[in-house]
Amino acid sequence: MLNIKKTVSKNKRRYRDDDFDLDLSYIKPTIIAMGFPSDKLEGVYRNHIDEVIRFFDTKHKQHYKIYNLCNERTYDPDRFFNRVATYAFEDHNAPPFALIQPFCDDVDEWLKKDEKNIVAVHCKAGKACGRTGVMISCYLLYANFFDDTNDALNFYGQARTLDAKGVTIPSQRRYVEYYGYSLRHKLIYKQRPLLMNGIIIETVPNISNGTCCPFFTVRQHNVKLITSKVMEVLRKGNERITFVLDKPLPICGDVKIEFFHKSEYFSKKSRMFHFWFNTFFVVQFAKNNNDHTDRENVCGQVKIVQAIGDTCHSLIFKKEEIDQSHKDTKNKTFSPEFKVGISYTLFTDCL
Repeated sequence: MLNIKKTVSKNKRRYRDDDFDLDLSYIKPTIIAMGFPSDKLEGVYRNHIDEVIRFFDTKHKQHYKIYNLCNERTYDPDRFFNRVATYAFEDHNAPPFALIQPFCDDVDEWLKKDEKNIVAVHCKAGKACGRTGVMISCYLLYANFFDDTNDALNFYGQARTLDAKGVTIPSQRRYVEYYGYSLRHKLIYKQRPLLMNGIIIETVPNISNGTCCPFFTVRQHNVKLITSKVMEVLRKGNERITFVLDKPLPICGDVKIEFFHKSEYFSKKSRMFHFWFNTFFVVQFAKNNNDHTDRENVCGQVKIVQAIGDTCHSLIFKKEEIDQSHKDTKNKTFSPEFKVGISYTLFTDCL
């Protein structure tokens, strides 16, 4: 049974002490990252909720609060005496940026109520620990444990995993960078719209026998805005694929671009890659050109270029900054030069 639990927890550190064996790690003395409290059959190979309750009642009785980041499942908060707060978002995706500050405020308020108080943060904790890692890393920055975003992310990875690989999804890391940037520059988050004109892909992914039939969707706050047309089949190489929108698309806040390949002979589609960004920071960086290093670490490369149509801005993401393509270290599907550029116009440029 213990071998099954070890296999499921994969690279994450387990808590083994005082007759406990749980997918649970102390990131700091008052901050715990753990797997989802499960019951029934799933409780056999994951953290059984009864064992989780016994752990907290033994170690931190009446001084713990649970933070659930799962949007796909839940449990009865009465089991934890209603000391449960939910800040949910989708697995393998970035959190809504506006969710981060209330989460950090909530955690900080609870920890400051009593010096004995602790928090336990969890998502589903399947193959990775991304959601939990994102939110805990943000709190480490909020509470001034670290000034540098990478230091916070690296610390979490070392404390939670055996191979120091905590938050690995580029969009999730980007949102921690966003939050660190906002703290360093004392920014007040606001809705900042822009107009998206099109997308350029540099080098064609090798999806099906060296060909690719790409199309994409644009989602804003998880609501689909558009689905592009499917491009003609293109051979792998150094080609550039240019998608020009029929008319500029207003976008604002958290935006997800997701690319698919449509089979040449069948109607089915397969997901190729996706990435998230937030327009507040894109606009912020486009208007402030003096801090190139900090800006590019946070949001990719921002340029003013002759990209599509009239002179406009371009937000460029390299291969390692894009979800899914970043895992192709052997360049089987995406070349080392693979990148995606979003052509956009600031609303102030249109006035």
